[in-house]
Amino acid sequence: MTSHDCSLSVLHAATELFPWIKTGGLADVAAALPEALGTIGVDTRLVIPGFPDVISALRDDRVVYEAQGLLGTSRMQLRLGTLPSRNTPVYVIDAPSLYARPGSPYSHPHNGDWGDNLIRFAMLGWTAARLAEGGLDPHWRPDVLHVHDWHPALALAYVADSWPPVKSVFTIHNIDYQGRFPPADFNRLDLPHWLCAPYGPLEFFGDLCFLKAGVLLAHKVTTVSPTYAREVTEGQHGHGIDSVIRSRGDALIGILNGVNYSVWDPRNDEHLPARFGIDDLAGKARCKTTLRSRVGLNDRGDAPIFVVVSRLGWQKGSDLIANAADDLVARGAQLVVIGSGDRQIEERFKELQNRHGGMVTIHTEFSEPLAHLAIAGGDALIMPSRQEPCGLTQMYAKRYGTLPLVHAVGGLADTVTIETGFSFVERESSLTATIDRVLQTHQDRPRWMQMVSTAMRTDHSWGKSAEAYRNIYLQILGNTPS
Repeated sequence: MTSHDCSLSVLHAATELFPWIKTGGLADVAAALPEALGTIGVDTRLVIPGFPDVISALRDDRVVYEAQGLLGTSRMQLRLGTLPSRNTPVYVIDAPSLYARPGSPYSHPHNGDWGDNLIRFAMLGWTAARLAEGGLDPHWRPDVLHVHDWHPALALAYVADSWPPVKSVFTIHNIDYQGRFPPADFNRLDLPHWLCAPYGPLEFFGDLCFLKAGVLLAHKVTTVSPTYAREVTEGQHGHGIDSVIRSRGDALIGILNGVNYSVWDPRNDEHLPARFGIDDLAGKARCKTTLRSRVGLNDRGDAPIFVVVSRLGWQKGSDLIANAADDLVARGAQLVVIGSGDRQIEERFKELQNRHGGMVTIHTEFSEPLAHLAIAGGDALIMPSRQEPCGLTQMYAKRYGTLPLVHAVGGLADTVTIETGFSFVERESSLTATIDRVLQTHQDRPRWMQMVSTAMRTDHSWGKSAEAYRNIYLQILGNTPS
C-alpha cells in the first residue's frame, strides 16, 4: 500500500456531483460517499468532468496535468482543487470542447444524446485510469479506483494491462443505462484490440458496452441495494446483461446508499418555514399549511396529502399514480406532484389538476426548496417504481415523518418496512388498494403516529455504507479476509 497520512486512499470517478450537476441519485452518492469515507480515515479524492457549474465553483485549484490532442480533442487540463462546503479534494477535467455545453451531462437541450459522448466519457475514463496508475499527479496515487456507473467505466479498460494491477471497484447505479456505442468507433479510444474482440470485455451483441467492461474488469462489483443486486442477476433489468453479472459470482455485492442528513433533516432544513423533530411535530403542521398555500391546494384541514417528488415516466410508475388519482381524490385525499419527464404523463396530471381543482396539483419545474417543503408537508410519499435500484426520496421522507408508499422492488424493498411505511407487489390494482390502507391507517391516529415516530428514528446515514465500502477496499488489497 502506498504511503499516505491515511492508511487507505481511494479515487472515485463519476459524472455528477450534487449540487453542481445532477440528473439523479448518482449525484447524491458522488457527493456523500467520499465525504463519509473521509470521516472514517480514508484519504479520498474525486475526478469529474469540468461541466460549467463545476468549473465556476472550483476553488484553490492548480493544474496537475495538461495535454493537447488527447483522444483527438483540443486542450485538456486536469485541475486539482476544492468545492464549497466540501472536504474531499476534486480533480476536474477542464476540456471546454467536451464539457462546456448547455443541456444535461449527456444530452443537448433538445434531448438528443451528444454525438461525441464516446469521447467525452472516454476522456473521463482515461483520466481516472492514469490517476490511478500514478501517472498524472506525482504527489498522489490511490490504492483503489472506485468507478461509478458506465460513464467512467472505460477507466477499467485503460488499466486492464497495468502492472502492478490497479485494484478497482465498479458500482452499478442503474443497469439499464449501459453506455453502448458503434464498434467502428473503437479505434478512436487507443485501447488494445483484445478488449473489443468477440466476447471480449467491451463487446456486447456487436456494440461497444462501457458497462460490460466495468462489470468484467473490476475486482469487485457493487450495486446500490441488496435487493437490486439480486434482481440484476435474475434478468429483471438490464436488457440481457444479467448473464454478464452472473458470471462475476461472489464478486457482486449490494450496499445500500445512505442519506446526507446535513441536507435532509427537518431539524435544520433551511428550506422549511418551520423546523421540527420527533418530539415536536408542530412545525410539520405548519409546513403542511404552507405547502397547501404554495401549490394551490384547498385548505382541507386534516385531509391527508400524498406527495410525488420524482422524474415522471414508466420506470417510476408515474402512470400508476395518474390511474389512481381519481380514487384518491374520491376518498378525500389530496395529491401534489413535483416532477417532469414523459410529456403524456405530464398532460395526464395537468388534466387531473383541471378536473380536481384544489385537490390535485402538478409542478413540472423542479425546485429544491419546493421538494423539501413537499416532503415535509406531506403525509405520505408515493413511489410505485417498476424499477428502483436504491431510491433516496423514500429515505428522506421517513426522516420528515412522511410515510412512504412503495412498490417493493430494489432499495424500496430494503428500506420500507411495515413499521415505517406501506408497500405492494405486482398488480396495478395493488396501488389503489394500498392507498386505501394508507387512508385507513391515517384515521387510526395512535397507529399512524407510532409509524411516524419509528420512521423518523430510522438511521439511513452514510456511516454504515462507508464502513461496508472500506471493508471491500481492504479485501481487494488483501488486508482482511474476503
